[in-house]
Amino acid sequence: MNRIKLLAVPGFAALLAGCSGSGTGLTTGSLFGAKSDGGTVVVVETPGMRAAQVAAVSARAAKCGYNYDPVRLKSGFLAAETQAGAPDLPKLEREYDTIRAKVASTIGADPEYCTDNRTREIKADLTRHMAGDYAPPASKKIDESLLASGPRTREVINPEYMKDKTAPKTKRVEE
Repeated sequence: MNRIKLLAVPGFAALLAGCSGSGTGLTTGSLFGAKSDGGTVVVVETPGMRAAQVAAVSARAAKCGYNYDPVRLKSGFLAAETQAGAPDLPKLEREYDTIRAKVASTIGADPEYCTDNRTREIKADLTRHMAGDYAPPASKKIDESLLASGPRTREVINPEYMKDKTAPKTKRVEE
């Protein structure tokens, strides 16, 4: 199962509100550039997604005190995007700078930000990026048994509410 890290996007909740329905129209996959090939969701990476990933890692690494050259990281990323044919390099550079600044300001005030798990993740991502691999990190496999354990329930309208207005409006039932 793929994992996508998201940054706060204005109006994002409103966009996701349109994701429910009969399977046609707007979906979360279409919002993130995903394509379906018979049940498997394939996330299509864009230069903007890669810029967000690398810029966030750069800001996180700086916060946690990693000794690296942020200018070299940025210029290497932009050179790779130029070689790949990124359509609007100045816009991509602005996005990179904006995201890096926003992430840095968001995490800057948190003295507990650099936990052991987080620093291991940052180190792995930073090492990949400094080596020229600017793709988002490989997804982690979710233990599907955790999702399937326990009874499944859903909330339904409580028929007792029609007779007695003091009864709860809904109740949980096992499927």
